[in-house]
Amino acid sequence: MTVLSSENTVSKTEYKKTGTFRPKDPVSAYTHFGGFIASIIAMPLLLIHASEHGASEGSLISYTVFMMSMILLYGASASYHSFNISPKANMVLKRIDHMSIFALIAGSYTPICAVALRGQNAGTMLLGAVWIMAAAGMLFKLFWVTCPKWVSSVIYTGMGWACLMIMPQIIAALHGAAFYWLLAGGVLYTIGAVIYSLKPAIFDRPGFGNHELFHCFVLAGSACHFIMMYQFIALMG
Repeated sequence: MTVLSSENTVSKTEYKKTGTFRPKDPVSAYTHFGGFIASIIAMPLLLIHASEHGASEGSLISYTVFMMSMILLYGASASYHSFNISPKANMVLKRIDHMSIFALIAGSYTPICAVALRGQNAGTMLLGAVWIMAAAGMLFKLFWVTCPKWVSSVIYTGMGWACLMIMPQIIAALHGAAFYWLLAGGVLYTIGAVIYSLKPAIFDRPGFGNHELFHCFVLAGSACHFIMMYQFIALMG
């Protein structure tokens, strides 16, 4: 599960020529702004749907964490890819963008571990481990946001697939279609991460290359996980 930012850089001279705001990656900005708006709309829909099916207060909190992490990620990504304010401000936005990826990964685990695996030690331990990894990852990105793309992809993908450690319990808890939606989301995120990190680019057209294609895979992965939450986990109480 990775959501990385473009490495476009703009000189101070170019900032003076182009003004305060200029989209530096329009396709990535627009696609993830769409994800931001969709996440805001989806959050109350999920919470209302879960409430109607008897969700406990703890379950509603876990769904809120999931949706807030999605809103944060797409809002941060859209902002970073939209604005060229100054080199310093760009670096701040880039850090927030990359750090928010860890929040979404941990946020996506939260309803699975807290609701689908409720009462199981495996779920509790995995949830704690994932949030510890997320905190460590955020610190890592705070101090080394310019690390190579492949390093970021390996870290995010490894954290996203940490669920393999308790896969038997997850399969038992998520029957049939629910598990396949979870798996589909993970696969889409992973394909996106691979496309993002590959050098040389395997897909490169003016205005739409590997990075923009990667953003589309991220949106698709998020959609799969939302469908899983809405149609299946939200019915678990």
